[in-house]
Formats: sequence, structure tokens, C-alpha cells
Amino acid sequence: KSHAPDKLRLLLEKVNLIGNQKLRDLSSLNGTLYEFLLAEEAKGAQENPVVRHVILKADVRDSSRLTRSLLQREMNPASYFSLNFYDPVNKLLSKYGAHKVFVEGDAIILAILEREGDAALSVARTCVLAREMVEIVGGYNHLLQRAGLPPLELGVGVSFQDSAPMYLLDGDHRIMISDALNESDRLSSCDKRVRKTMEGMALPFNVYEFRPAAPADADPMKYNVGGIRISEAAFNRLRNEISLEESKLDFPRLWGNENISYWSGLVPVGADIFRRLLVRVGQTPAVETADMRLVRWTETQFYEICTNPAVYSALEKVALQAKS
Repeated sequence: KSHAPDKLRLLLEKVNLIGNQKLRDLSSLNGTLYEFLLAEEAKGAQENPVVRHVILKADVRDSSRLTRSLLQREMNPASYFSLNFYDPVNKLLSKYGAHKVFVEGDAIILAILEREGDAALSVARTCVLAREMVEIVGGYNHLLQRAGLPPLELGVGVSFQDSAPMYLLDGDHRIMISDALNESDRLSSCDKRVRKTMEGMALPFNVYEFRPAAPADADPMKYNVGGIRISEAAFNRLRNEISLEESKLDFPRLWGNENISYWSGLVPVGADIFRRLLVRVGQTPAVETADMRLVRWTETQFYEICTNPAVYSALEKVALQAKS
């Protein structure tokens, strides 16, 4: 006896014909809409589907303290953030194909969507964008400090997801849903206690992670001031997008025996225009939280896109010596 009618009924039950425009828009946003268009309708068909995406979160350090300082000077914090942070960042978005996901008083979240058929450079371009953001804010800080005004310090986190984000609709407003949003928030964060401990240290890097020696399941303590931290998935994706070569560099360390490696590569950002990226792969120590004393090294690694100009100068010197 044939079961074809039953199979057909089960298949048809999985098909939902949409007559509501809002549901149609939501299905289209989430890549679950299948359209069967006439030839003349297909001419205006939508863009290629998104296949993966990268989230960048830039968070201003100690924004509450900064806001209080500005109010004491009878200055408007909103204007201060806008002129020295939001406006300069906005000018970079079209250059890198990024768009704003969310903006709050002391943070901005950006996304770069990689569509089917695009050049596979979403992580590389996001990292260059992050580095340019840090450089621009640093340039503004020189002017602010000369004027006796408090500087802005950023902590940037970059997270990669090898799939398209999902969306909800609130009226005409799209709300992105992505694990990369939460991860970028963690990557951009900075533990206040660790920051206080690290103040005054003449280190050329801006990202560190520490794990309490006990208990074993304690949350890691992060340091990110003026730095760009990327996820492990983002680093692995970056290695597929561009050619990364290990660089033999020697810089001061918190302890003399940690395992650190450096990876350098060029990212195309325009016609015959390339930007250098240097990735520092560090090793997470387990420490006594009372005095930050080293107890042991863990197997966990963290990944930093270097932002210190002195580090890139040292990299250039090593490259020139290798050629000579």
C-alpha cells in the first residue's frame, strides 16, 4: 500500500503561506522566506543572503567617572561623547561596510555582515576598523588633554559567528539576536580591580586575562584598556581570510616565562591599500586574587589585535633586518 498521500500531507504541513506583510518581512530578515517570482519581479530581487557576521563592541572605560568630571566642569557629557566618539566612528562605517546595531551612552555595537559571494574578509576588515577607531579616539585624546579635558579610553571586543544573525521586529525597528553580541560584550569588558592593579605598568599591550587559582570555576578577570580583544573563533577565521605569519618579537612580560606568540598579516581595505595587523596570542595565568601572584599557567589563550604604534614600529624593524 502506497504511503505517498501521507508523505505529501506531512510535507505540505511544513509549508506556511504568508499573507501578512509583517510576517513576510520577518521571514525575509531571518532567511526563511522562499519566493517564487515572475521574470519581471526577479529583476528587483533582494540582496544575496547573509552567511556569517562579525560583531564589534566599543565600550568607554569608567564612563560614570568621566560623566561626573564633565558635569563638574558644567559640560554636556552627551555632546562630549558625540563629538569625540560617535561622530568620528560614524564616518568610518561606510568605508568598512559596517552598520550600527545598538548605541548607548558609553558604548557602540557595530556589525559587518558577510553575504554570499562577498570577499571573505569580514573579520579582517572588522579588526582594521577597530584599530582605526582606537587610533582616531587616541588622536582626539591628545587634543583633549592639551585643553585640560579628560580623555576617552576604549575597550573593544570582536566576535565572529559562522552563520547569519536572527532578528525580531519591533514595529519597523529590527532587533538583532546573536550569540556574538553577548560574546563581544565579554571581550570588551575590563575588571576594575585588575585595572587598578595594572595602572602605572609600562607595558606595550592593552589586553590581559587572569584566572583566580581558586575556586576552579571562578570567572576570569579581564583587562582591556585601549585594546582590541578578539575571540578564538575570530582568530581562526582571520587565519583563513588573510595570510598570517609568525613574527619573532620580544617585549616586556608580566612574568618571564609565559608562552606568547605574534602573528602578522596585511588586510586589503581598498584599491592597492593595505593595513597591517599584528595579533598577540597570550597565555592566561592562574593567580592569587589577593596579591595577583602567579600560581600556574593555564591552557587558555587570549587574542589581542595590537594597537600600540611602538609595537608596529618594532615589527617593521624586525622585517627590515630579516630582508638585509
